[in-house]
Amino acid sequence: MAEICPLCQGPNQCCNGQDKSLGSCWCTEESFPEGIFALVPEEEIRKTCICKACLEKYKRASN
Repeated sequence: MAEICPLCQGPNQCCNGQDKSLGSCWCTEESFPEGIFALVPEEEIRKTCICKACLEKYKRASN
């Protein structure tokens, strides 16, 4: 499901697959390190967004 984070299975709060009147999604303003995509199951790559909490957790662990 497009609204579920492939890493934590929680809601990803992404609106890109929803009504465009909602505006741009938080994820379009973020930088996703290439390494985070290695954590996503292959069948989920480019099909669902990683949530902001998982993105922030990954960035903190990478520093």
